[in-house]
Amino acid sequence: MTGTRLGRLSLGLDAAYCVVVGIMLGAAAPLIAGWARLPVALIVGVGALVAIWGVAVWWLRRRHHLRSALKVVMLANGAAVLALCGVSVAVGGVLLVVALIAAAVDVAGFGVSQAVALRRLEPSV
Repeated sequence: MTGTRLGRLSLGLDAAYCVVVGIMLGAAAPLIAGWARLPVALIVGVGALVAIWGVAVWWLRRRHHLRSALKVVMLANGAAVLALCGVSVAVGGVLLVVALIAAAVDVAGFGVSQAVALRRLEPSV
């Protein structure tokens, strides 16, 4: 698979993943808030930000230089992995920790696919 095709696919899947996760976080906020002992509004806000980020990634995929879009999203995914791991250490409850680490693994997978796409891109893309 070419770097261009892999990059666009990775960004598209990443965008869809973020929108779905953001909506699910918002919908499940009351349940998650009980487990995490965090305010519902905070979880809804995080869900909204994740969904908005997904829309931004989709926009970057469609309107921005592919190499730049991949770099920005890959770096954001790295930051998200660190944040998810940090939150998983701070919150209690085994189920929530496992869910956060699973999300970190998912996000890391997107970051790796974006790095591979960057390496495969032609210099002019």
